[in-house]
Amino acid sequence: LSLTRQVYPIDDSNVDSELVESIQTPAQDDTAAEVFYRVITKNGAGPQSYVDDILKELDCPVLLAWGESDPWIRSAAADKIQSLHAEFHGENVAGENGPKWIKRASIDAGHCPHDEAPDAVNGAILSFLDEVLSIA
Repeated sequence: LSLTRQVYPIDDSNVDSELVESIQTPAQDDTAAEVFYRVITKNGAGPQSYVDDILKELDCPVLLAWGESDPWIRSAAADKIQSLHAEFHGENVAGENGPKWIKRASIDAGHCPHDEAPDAVNGAILSFLDEVLSIA
């Protein structure tokens, strides 16, 4: 439980034996080591994809609901994603210049904001949808 609690730095009340089991069970499968290796080396089926390439090709609004206290993937990664998006599509605040825009919702949570702070994530999604639908 203690390792799992690390990624829930703000509110670890959802860390329980059921959550730990849902993580451990797939890890005990005979093919788990191969799957883990392929995820880490990005050697899955098909061509290797990079965030840069995906951002470049996106033709829709993007919501980054980021757990700002994530101990594993720091908020600097979200900063980089926002910077790359602006580099590829220009500064396009809330769709002023078409559908290619990005919004960051800074969530007071860790690696799993959807589980640690579901109300904040749901609020960010609803707010984002309101913006998208008001522009459409």
